[in-house]
Amino acid sequence: MKESTKGVLLSVLVYPGLGQLVLGAKLSAGLFAVLSTAAFLVIIYRFTMRILHAIDPILSSLSSNALSFRKVIDLINQSSYDSWHVETVSLIFLLSCWIAAGAHAYFVGRMIDPETGGQVGD
Repeated sequence: MKESTKGVLLSVLVYPGLGQLVLGAKLSAGLFAVLSTAAFLVIIYRFTMRILHAIDPILSSLSSNALSFRKVIDLINQSSYDSWHVETVSLIFLLSCWIAAGAHAYFVGRMIDPETGGQVGD
C-alpha cells in the first residue's frame, strides 16, 4: 500500500493526525490531534451542560408520565443554556480539521512514496 493511501486512511477513518504520525510528520500529527480533540471536547462539554440544565424539567415530566422522546428534545432545546452557535462552530472546525488532516496526510505520503523518492519534513 502506498504511504499516501495509508496516511489518508488513518487520518480520515481513524483520527486526524494519526496518518501524519505514521508517516513521520510528528509536529503536524500533534497539531491536528490537539485541534481536533479540543473541538471534540468543546462539543461534548456543551452538550453535557445543555442536558444538565434540562434535567430538572425532564425528571418532573418523567414523574408525571408525560415524557416522550420529542418532549425531551424540546426541553433540551428550551434549556436556559446559551444558543447552539458554539456547538455549530466547533463541529464545523472539527470537520475542517478532519478534512485538512486527510489532505495533508495525502501530500506528506506522496512526498515519501517510492516513486517520488522524497523525504518527509515538518
